[in-house]
Amino acid sequence: MSAPAPDRRPADAFPPDGCGSGARAAGRRTAGRRASEKYASERVDYVDPRDRVVAQGGRAGGPPTGLLRRYAATVCTDRAGRVLLYRRTASAPAYPDHYDVLIGGAVRSGEEYRAAALRELREELGWERAPGLTEAYRLRVDDPHGACFLTVHRWVADRAPRPDPDEIAWCGFVAPLAVLTGGYTPLVPAGAEAVRRLFPG
Repeated sequence: MSAPAPDRRPADAFPPDGCGSGARAAGRRTAGRRASEKYASERVDYVDPRDRVVAQGGRAGGPPTGLLRRYAATVCTDRAGRVLLYRRTASAPAYPDHYDVLIGGAVRSGEEYRAAALRELREELGWERAPGLTEAYRLRVDDPHGACFLTVHRWVADRAPRPDPDEIAWCGFVAPLAVLTGGYTPLVPAGAEAVRRLFPG
């Protein structure tokens, strides 16, 4: 199974607003500027190896030596058991143009993991509420910006997403097996691990 091209989406995919190459190119430029501004302005907590907050600072500056960031993410499914897959924009600061199942981002200063996960669902997919959101697992991982703690949640979507084109180039519900068997590449490593953990077959 080959990964769907941006202009050849499955019938149940949810493309962002805008169509045509000119609109997509303009959207990528705008998205890049907005992503850079958001990244530079965010303040986050830095934690020790036991996940205890010991410092705060700007996200762009990077953690002090020996400390880690916190990230919160959600794996969404529909009532048929399909997983929400999306492709990152070309301007994404990490893993541009990669597929992923983890909707999430950095935990801001003073936030709990669950609150950050809910905020990311609202910002990236337009879901104001996520009743039944549950924590699935937490682990330490390495990403392109350094070591972090990642807390992954699960949620069964009860309505269609409204993706933010600054963050998401394409999304749709697909069979987990299609992701597990390499049908969508390149795939963010943490997203691949989430599928292996949550959909063991």
